[in-house]
Amino acid sequence: MAFRQETLGGRFLAIQHRLNPLHVYCRLLDRGLGRRISTSIGKSYEALVFIWLSWIIRTVTCVLFAMNRDYRIRREFKRR
Repeated sequence: MAFRQETLGGRFLAIQHRLNPLHVYCRLLDRGLGRRISTSIGKSYEALVFIWLSWIIRTVTCVLFAMNRDYRIRREFKRR
């Protein structure tokens, strides 16, 4: 992953990537589950869990960047 994990903001972005529904779907396929069941689990996970987690992680990351002016918000983060 291209996120720098040396900063707290980078760590939150890495966590958000790992919790991404597509990432979860791919890991379920890697574990041997079928595409149909992996798709339904991924869709349910996105609708029930990821929307809230994504909002919380973005909020915390923006607060961290706002509190510490030394952090630079990279272009990749601004596009999200």
